[in-house]
Amino acid sequence: MSQQVLARKWRPTTFDKLIGQEHVRKALTHALDSGRLHHAYLFSGTRGVGKTTIARILARCLNCDHGVSSTPCGDCSTCCAISDNRFVDLLEVDAASRTKVEDTRELLDNVSYAPSHGRFKVYLIDEVHMLSTHSFNALLKTLEEPPAHVVFLLATTDPQKLPPTVLSRCLQFHLRDLSPDILASHLEYVLDEENLSFEKDALWHLAKAGRGSVRDSMTLLDQAIAHGAGSVLTDNVVEMLGAQGVSEIPMLLAEIARGEASEAITRINQLSNGSPDWMALVSGIQEMLHQTAIAQVADQGINHLSPNEKEAVRDLANLMSPEFIQLAYQFSLTGYRDLPLAVDGRSAFEMLVLRMIAFRPAQAGEMIGTPQSPQAGSNPNQKPEPEPSKSDSIIQENVMKFRSSHPQTTSTDKNPIGEPNIEKNSMPLPKNQSKGAASVSVPGDTISESDSMMLSPVEKISDVDASTVDSGKQYESRLRLSFTPESWIFETSLLGLQGMTASLVNQTELVSVNKDEVVLASNSHTEGLLNELHRRRISEAFSKHLGHAPKIVVEIREMLGETPESHRARIESERLELAKKKFGEDSFVRALTERFNASIPTETIQPRDGDNHV
Repeated sequence: MSQQVLARKWRPTTFDKLIGQEHVRKALTHALDSGRLHHAYLFSGTRGVGKTTIARILARCLNCDHGVSSTPCGDCSTCCAISDNRFVDLLEVDAASRTKVEDTRELLDNVSYAPSHGRFKVYLIDEVHMLSTHSFNALLKTLEEPPAHVVFLLATTDPQKLPPTVLSRCLQFHLRDLSPDILASHLEYVLDEENLSFEKDALWHLAKAGRGSVRDSMTLLDQAIAHGAGSVLTDNVVEMLGAQGVSEIPMLLAEIARGEASEAITRINQLSNGSPDWMALVSGIQEMLHQTAIAQVADQGINHLSPNEKEAVRDLANLMSPEFIQLAYQFSLTGYRDLPLAVDGRSAFEMLVLRMIAFRPAQAGEMIGTPQSPQAGSNPNQKPEPEPSKSDSIIQENVMKFRSSHPQTTSTDKNPIGEPNIEKNSMPLPKNQSKGAASVSVPGDTISESDSMMLSPVEKISDVDASTVDSGKQYESRLRLSFTPESWIFETSLLGLQGMTASLVNQTELVSVNKDEVVLASNSHTEGLLNELHRRRISEAFSKHLGHAPKIVVEIREMLGETPESHRARIESERLELAKKKFGEDSFVRALTERFNASIPTETIQPRDGDNHV
């Protein structure tokens, strides 16, 4: 067969024709020209970046009939023999197929003999990391003290697997992956020399698909020439690579950024008609988001892109916030990983797009797929309602926790959405509290003792109704705490205490509160730690609700009831026991244990994160 593939036809034979790898070319050129040669070289890097090519160029430089130099003539008998793979003093070994120690010993038996025709006997061992431990041991002595006429050239894609004793005896050069712009430029040069027509955008697709490998890019170019009947056209290359729809990624990302879910799904429907490679589309999203992030901080960072790509990236950079770009990029990474696990690629891709839209920064009240426009009949000059503050959110969360653990605070009636309604005067009197006990309210508000006793702790938090709290709407009301022993577990988190002070308070019971004094009960250990500093902090916390700083009195009791800390511990324990029970009762788990006679290490079971219910 006279036809030669492009990867072999255009394989460099001299250092000046080598593309990329400038750091390796410079080091070897200086060594050859100055005569400072080493007896063993190790070239590492991914597939197709030029490891064996550089090794053959080095062998040509060492054995050229015109002498050792960095510029072999390429025309002498030795250079031609090396190019044709028939030079007897260049011994190429594939370590992947010759891993046995016997093979290595047979190879090294002739090391002591002088070269037949050349100046040096060159051993080129490819994928050297595949040699066995015994083979490395057999090679080690010769590698350390070879004859003057022997040079070892080792190539590997995984240098980490080489023994340190071998690495320490070699000059190591790591070959880098080539950038898409270097690969595209090289493909353009080859096509010009071959007198073939092409489109530059097609070369960009091929260079990106090559993923840093010259050989892979040249192989894809051969395939593209055959697919296009002698021409390299963008549409043909996209079809060949299975990258249909990649050019529409900027438009899809723009719809995601604007929250246009309906338009995004419509575009995905159109893409599906061409049976695209969904993995390639996710990869395209990753790359476009990366370039967009670069463009936001350094526009010159996208100079290597084609003009059309630059324009699309800059438009997205103006449309997207940096935070959303980072979040969407992370989603695309997990989406790429999870895509093979989905029922089909399209459904996984649609869920990825909807996930990005759901978590994009949105204005208050905006729904997924709803354009950011004023509501009908609303005042366009009206400012949006402020979102609840952090403290308000904490209050709402604790309200729900308290309600779930205090069913007596709600009536038996259900509202239309299934949530119990809260009515005033619905909470019975605590068993250990008399009608004469004092009640506390925020200064400026007046609540009688009898009314206060009949209000539930939920009602004392805010003078808005429970539906407002349940719906999560913004409310602006002053905090009211009942400061009763029954509500102490709930209300300790609302005092605003932090650090050790909060920890100590969580180990106490509330005995009573009046205008001048707060009585807490604790054991002797906690009481000893409640020094003046912590008592002052507790007093200041109460003053925010009482209007003045009360005296903090601590009673020592041998037996305490349920404190806030023990309450949380009990809840966690119950959640853990329930998790273990549900796990053990799971039909799938039971089937596995019965079939394989397996046992479950219960200490590894944990409740689901974020599940606050027992």
